[in-house]
Amino acid sequence: MPPAAGSLTERYQQALTLAAQGDRAGALSILAALRLARPDSPEILFQIGRLEAAGGRADAAEAALRAALALRPKEPAIWHVLHLVLTGDARRRLERDAAKARVTLGSEADCAPVYAALKAGNPDRAEALALALVKAAPEAAWPALALGEARMARGAWGGALGPLDKAVERAPDLPRARAALGETLLQLELFARAEPLLAELAEGRRPAKLPLARLLRRTLRPEDAAPLLQRAVAEAPQDRALHEELALALADLGQGEPARAAARKAATGGARLHLMRRVADGLQGAGAIAEAEATIDAALAERPRDAGLLTHRAQYRQSAGDLAGAEADLQAAIAADPDAAEAYRAYVNGRTIAAGDPVAAQIAARLARPDLPRAARRVLHFAAAKAALDRKAPDAFTHLHTANRLTAEAFPYGFDADLAEARRLVADWQTLKGWAPEGPADPVLFVTGLPRSGTTLVETILAAHPAVTAGGELPFLSRAMAPALERLRAGQGDAAGFAEAGRRYLRAARRRTGTDGIFTDKAISTFSRVGHVVTALPGARVVILRRDPRDVGLSLYRNLFPEGLHRYAYDLAAMGRYIRLHDALVAFWAQALPDRVHVIDYEALTADPGPQIRALVDFCGLPWDDACLAPERAERRVETLSFAQVRAPIGRQAVAGWRRHEAELAPLIRALEETRIDLGA
Repeated sequence: MPPAAGSLTERYQQALTLAAQGDRAGALSILAALRLARPDSPEILFQIGRLEAAGGRADAAEAALRAALALRPKEPAIWHVLHLVLTGDARRRLERDAAKARVTLGSEADCAPVYAALKAGNPDRAEALALALVKAAPEAAWPALALGEARMARGAWGGALGPLDKAVERAPDLPRARAALGETLLQLELFARAEPLLAELAEGRRPAKLPLARLLRRTLRPEDAAPLLQRAVAEAPQDRALHEELALALADLGQGEPARAAARKAATGGARLHLMRRVADGLQGAGAIAEAEATIDAALAERPRDAGLLTHRAQYRQSAGDLAGAEADLQAAIAADPDAAEAYRAYVNGRTIAAGDPVAAQIAARLARPDLPRAARRVLHFAAAKAALDRKAPDAFTHLHTANRLTAEAFPYGFDADLAEARRLVADWQTLKGWAPEGPADPVLFVTGLPRSGTTLVETILAAHPAVTAGGELPFLSRAMAPALERLRAGQGDAAGFAEAGRRYLRAARRRTGTDGIFTDKAISTFSRVGHVVTALPGARVVILRRDPRDVGLSLYRNLFPEGLHRYAYDLAAMGRYIRLHDALVAFWAQALPDRVHVIDYEALTADPGPQIRALVDFCGLPWDDACLAPERAERRVETLSFAQVRAPIGRQAVAGWRRHEAELAPLIRALEETRIDLGA
């Protein structure tokens, strides 16, 4: 029997509530009874059609929706859901009918103006058009896809994710939507979500092989990326993007000549030289130092007076301790291009600048030019500051303040984001500590702390031991752990995922260091995620440097780091807050994992090295060796800003240096005194 008329509204709302709760059967039961009472209600028919569509009952959905449309032919929502239900010729007929009725369905054809704007290079216009379509057809897949792609074109990857998720949800069989979502997830480094999507697409679509290969390479699997790309290149030998990615994957595997051959096919002219530098860095990252140098030499054979290439080779030579060879390259770079800002900075970092050095005068002349680009100006101010500090000139901090201000403007820093991530890392431990680690038990020695805190010195002490190979700042840990961390925070993590992260890390690290034995890793970020490290690598030990934060701050402020890294270092107050955040994290991990963390005081180490070094060697589980007392004799590459200092005996020249600049460092000192950190532990 139909429900009483007075209860129709109440029962209708009950049906909507059940539908919202996921009880589709209960909602349909109520709506079927209501339909008996009100067979002419388009609202009831529409809700029945919508729920039948959600349950995959296309015929029942179509019947209800067509009945609703007959009663209310101008209602866009009915057209939209019916459009989602229909396929093939029936869908195309509906699109023609909608056009006649002047109803926007949000079809592919409706999105044509959006894609025309994108093709014309106007992503802002495309986004505005797509937003209007989304408003007109909020349930349709194509407007959501068009909006996502417009935001992709603007580089607004975070804003693209939501619309693309909706597009795939509404049209799961639309390859274009899945490909766009996969690319966006890759750009956002949501590798765990992206991989199955891209892998499925790559089985049938050659264009999808490229983003999948990028994901594999970025998550430390070049051995999987390279064969995938080789098959793709065989199918499309003229595709330069495939050749470029293949060159980078082969470089990550240490395969110099094949990587260079792929690079030659990928690009010409200046683009090729830029790619060759990336290939060289990949080879260096794989430990193929000679191949990296050969790659730069090959590029220089094409362009012998290229200042960027000469500077690149000089920095390799500085890392190897060939300071004379490096200086010759840098002088050649400056002669070839008097505006080569990075060459000046590398030159002054490699020597003590004496009064009358002609390079200092050249730097001053460049800085006096009003048309000097801001990027070059900030680099040259750092170079001028180093030269002034070497000569004890009074204008050193004038240059430093300008250099740091310009860099902070180019790379803004937000302390709140770092604090939030620190709290997440601490919260992760509540889950991680309950797991039995399954990762490889290799005894990796992590040496970490703030930049400029003495980590290179301690790594070199360990590298002097005959059983230890220095790895330097290996760029592998975060990349290896990213998918496992993503799953952990999505509530899907497990020990097996972290064990796989440990295995990926070890493959890359052993390829780089060339050893099957004990090696060090000086990756700076390790101090913040010690619990994650020992979950992935249960045999790891973590040595953390602690140094007077005022000396650390002074050293940070004097140096320019790779673009985008250590952004806190360019503002003294922000630096003070970050240092206190570092201190809080170190204290947390030292308390949580006292048998895995060893904190060394830099001032104590330089005042009386013997006892500190013996305690360090003992913590690392190594037999004593006297060579550790003379780290300056260790044969190793140093690829950090400490490449010159570490080749000198242990000394106290850098202790309490901040006192000479106390007034200039006042914002740092004040922030250190005032900052209190709550990690929520």
